[in-house]
Amino acid sequence: MKALLAAAAAALTVLAALAGVAGGGTRIPTLRADVGEWSIVPSVGALPAGRVRIDVRNLGAYAHQVVIVRTKTFAEQLPLRGTRAVVRPEAAPVLVRAGRHASFFVTLRPGSYVLLDNLPWHYWKGTSAAFSVR
Repeated sequence: MKALLAAAAAALTVLAALAGVAGGGTRIPTLRADVGEWSIVPSVGALPAGRVRIDVRNLGAYAHQVVIVRTKTFAEQLPLRGTRAVVRPEAAPVLVRAGRHASFFVTLRPGSYVLLDNLPWHYWKGTSAAFSVR
């Protein structure tokens, strides 16, 4: 019986570590997004407020500039200057080269957000997606 309890305790410890909560640690919410020509597909539609991780994978043939914007405007209706959105990003834009991956952290307040590619022509061609923070 002792061996069975020890095995169960060991299994629970491993599961807790995999979940990111072992040793009192907390798991950072993550939004994963695949970007390409001409779309961004986020893994979730909502995140909790606070510090979050953004993981971007560029599946396209061109570089993409990932920008996060807090806005009440629909993702496709941000104001334009030429073919680029006129926005105030929540964090510094991140350039992700073709076939590469990038991760960054940002602290987000509750509200509506747009994840977009703001290189010339990219946003204009529809490379954006909305998500919310609660």
